[in-house]
Amino acid sequence: MKKLVLALLLLQTAVVFAAADKPNPADFSVTVHVVSSASLLGGSGTNTFNYQVIEAVIGSEALQLRDGSEGVLALGDYQARVSTSVHGPKNPNTYDVYRGYDFLMPDGKVRTYVVTRLGPAVSHP
Repeated sequence: MKKLVLALLLLQTAVVFAAADKPNPADFSVTVHVVSSASLLGGSGTNTFNYQVIEAVIGSEALQLRDGSEGVLALGDYQARVSTSVHGPKNPNTYDVYRGYDFLMPDGKVRTYVVTRLGPAVSHP
């Protein structure tokens, strides 16, 4: 009987921890509209890496965001939240922006994008 109680207690603990790992969709209240996406190659020589750059609109603000994922993000709307893992210097000034967004992906995973440009893309002649 004691073994059964112990097994049930361990199972309940595992279920609680598994549920805690899943993000709460209600926390992702920002709608991000992705209008373009690209996978780019950075670095040089043997130190190359892929990263993803997306153009998005949040509210009425056009932004460029980047993360370290390979592939091209599908266009469309994503739910997001302002990321708490993107930080600037310890004592930031009032004119530089240090911001990121955690996107909730359709499979429940979270991917963090860092803002790399404010405003729409500018095409040069």
